[in-house]
Amino acid sequence: MMRNTIFLYVLFISIFTASCEDVVDIELNYSNERLVIEGQLNWIKETKQTEQFIILSKTTPYFENQRIPANNAQVEIIDQKNNIYKFEELNETGTYFPLDTIPYNLGSEYTLQIDFENQKYRGSEILNRVAQIIEIKQDSIPLFGNMATQLEAYSLDPEDENNFTYFEFISDRLENTEYNVYRDDFSNGTEYYGVLLDRDLEKGDRVRFRQYSLSKTAYQYWYLLILQNTQQGGPFQTNPANLNSNMVNLSKSENNPLGYFRVSEVSEVFYEVK
Repeated sequence: MMRNTIFLYVLFISIFTASCEDVVDIELNYSNERLVIEGQLNWIKETKQTEQFIILSKTTPYFENQRIPANNAQVEIIDQKNNIYKFEELNETGTYFPLDTIPYNLGSEYTLQIDFENQKYRGSEILNRVAQIIEIKQDSIPLFGNMATQLEAYSLDPEDENNFTYFEFISDRLENTEYNVYRDDFSNGTEYYGVLLDRDLEKGDRVRFRQYSLSKTAYQYWYLLILQNTQQGGPFQTNPANLNSNMVNLSKSENNPLGYFRVSEVSEVFYEVK
């Protein structure tokens, strides 16, 4: 009798375990597809070069790791003098470039207009100046039992201005692009810097430093975006939320886009690690 009981118990456990291995498909409701906008107008101080493009894509369900380009949109930028600059899509990639270079004009407002799938989108930004990167300082400091390379990109903050910027650090050695954001509330008219700290940088590595001018609204967006992407998590951490864009949907206000349209003067310096 005991042997039969044990056999039945083992059989029950086997059946239960096997059933736990079944794949369960969970149907998630997915609606309210949105347009995602990554718009950049960059004027680089040191080289006088421009980077001007608008990348459009569509949101996807949570478990789908893919990018869906938003094709065949009508994209244009209007400057403060009502000059219109039309954009053309490159090979159905969702990346749009201007047919003519948009001229550099500090203090001017630029308005991005998009017509996509019978919906109209609009947003504006002002081109502010950025302080030039004047010096790179290098140091080695202990970090979790190892030595790390610290690089500081210095600029001089202009007096009597409210300045907002972010620093960007790119290198083949870095796993990800690094960012710092800056506002001059307590350093008006003095030196300030963006800092990169990394244990993997080696002698001879080349690092590109950039500092982008921002509007106050853009600063708030980038500050929250960087904060969301650098939090380490925890039981009481607030879940990431969709950040408010400076672009709005004129056709359906309940379906505003994600992303941002940024206009920046840029200071760029390349540095070789010593």
